[in-house]
Amino acid sequence: MNIPVINLKEQFKKVKKDISKCLQEILSEQRLILGKYCTLLESTIADYSGVPCAITCANGTDALILSLMALGIKAGDEVITTPYTFFSTASSIALLGAKPVFVDVKKEDLNIDPALIEGAITPNTKAITVVHLFGKLCDMNSICKIGEKYGIPIVEDMAQSLGARRNGKMSGSFGDIASLSFYPTKNLGGIGEGGMVLTKRKDLGEKVKKLRVHGMGGATYHHEMIGINSRLDEIKACALVAKFPYLESWNAKRIENAKYYNKKLGSLPIVFPQTDDGSSHIIHQYVIRVKERDSLQAFLKEKDIQTGIYYPVPLHLQECFGYLNYTKGSFPVSEEAALTSLALPVYPELKKAEKDYIINAIKEFFH
Repeated sequence: MNIPVINLKEQFKKVKKDISKCLQEILSEQRLILGKYCTLLESTIADYSGVPCAITCANGTDALILSLMALGIKAGDEVITTPYTFFSTASSIALLGAKPVFVDVKKEDLNIDPALIEGAITPNTKAITVVHLFGKLCDMNSICKIGEKYGIPIVEDMAQSLGARRNGKMSGSFGDIASLSFYPTKNLGGIGEGGMVLTKRKDLGEKVKKLRVHGMGGATYHHEMIGINSRLDEIKACALVAKFPYLESWNAKRIENAKYYNKKLGSLPIVFPQTDDGSSHIIHQYVIRVKERDSLQAFLKEKDIQTGIYYPVPLHLQECFGYLNYTKGSFPVSEEAALTSLALPVYPELKKAEKDYIINAIKEFFH
């Protein structure tokens, strides 16, 4: 067997006909940017997520930048976030001249630890960016209480968590504003880059709509503010509209696969993703933690099983963030996760025989 870490070719077979039909329509009409499919995608995701405003943009990084810009984040401000995440969570803060202030994550789920947030708040703290890592919701009840206590807005980086919910409340509807990515490998992935900003605050939604088109208001070439160029094209939007009806079933299959792994590998010295709450973790990545991570990855590669490492260097130890003066040991949980985390194939199209092959290979490694 040769098992990829994700299989987009198999997924595409299911939606190829619908995407091709929409594509022909778009090419015939030649309405290529921010047309009806972008509008339909925005209304679909807004209704699904339970927020009044959803604004498409060019990619997930832009969605973060636009979210922070809408909150007025600027040079000299501080934004609290996690060091164990994808680079753009923190780079979006730095690109606006603000300072990323890191706090460590919890061992249980590798999400930002609410108990450490208050200790990092200063008079310059202007936002808190949380990351629903690998598809697992953060403890938003505790985090939102902190935000309310200090009057600090909450940004949800939900690039990996579309569809995760707790008590019926969806990812992206807890904080003030949220950023979403439609990168091809996401649970709802496009045929190229794509992003979206979600917000329950209509004032922020209107601001983001202007910021994504160079700050233009109602009149063309009249700019109310300095924005960026971050528009989603119709071809990418139509593919996402075609894929959306499958999102819930795809997420359910990921959760099913994760539970199968947990059950079959439960006796081994591995830390597994939490699947006890079937909806708060949509398993964007199935990430185990094991001390022998590098040896296990090499062994699985010999068996033609692809795996992924997310993320090998935590952000506080990245060279470009050296000016923040963090050192090794500053955030021990994040550093341990960087050395022990390994993502196994978990995509919805994964066959039982493939899962069993992976499970048997891991058992063989330990035994």
